Amino acid sequence: PCRSRRGRGSVQESDGPMKTLALDLSKSCTGWAAWQPGWEHARLGHFSLGGPMSSNGQVFCKLQEKLRELVMTFDPDRIVWEQKINPQNLQAISNYQTIQLMGGLEAHAESFAAAFSIPARAINVSSWRPDFLGRDEIAGLRAAVKEEEKRTGKKIGTSDALKRGVMERAKQFGHDPRKHDEADALGILDYELLHRGITPPWRSAEVLQPTGAA
Repeated sequence: PCRSRRGRGSVQESDGPMKTLALDLSKSCTGWAAWQPGWEHARLGHFSLGGPMSSNGQVFCKLQEKLRELVMTFDPDRIVWEQKINPQNLQAISNYQTIQLMGGLEAHAESFAAAFSIPARAINVSSWRPDFLGRDEIAGLRAAVKEEEKRTGKKIGTSDALKRGVMERAKQFGHDPRKHDEADALGILDYELLHRGITPPWRSAEVLQPTGAA
């Protein structure tokens, strides 16, 4: 049965500054970022949920274990994560297992938060990334990739360029992510805090510079 460690029967909201945990859910590498009032910077980290031979069940169990460790460490008042991929954006039939896996990860994160009576929600990448990078910066990165594709005649795609852009922005904010998964988690965290009316210290102290082109 689901039981609240906080002695509450239901999830409760808070309008004040809150301890927040953000997740970039992935089987191979889940990034996380945590912040609470009084911290100048977020705490960042990552962990693996399984290898090529791990079953979905094993991956979900590992996520529950890791979430418990994070909650015991940071005692968050809110948990957020990047929303799973829209199936309409996946064309290959072989991606059916990816849809199953990502849907399961999100469902288990939501279930875990409910069991601990922690308010939680998923945030779409199309919401947090433009806020973190800037819409003009994203447009510039996409344009640079298209120019490179035109010059080389090769299909490159914007995914790697956007990941590098998020890493660079995280560093501009005074953080030192070891992987792009950590930087993505920071972007999700940053978006959630701003959405809740909280300006994190790295925002108030930093004058942003344009990110580099791909």
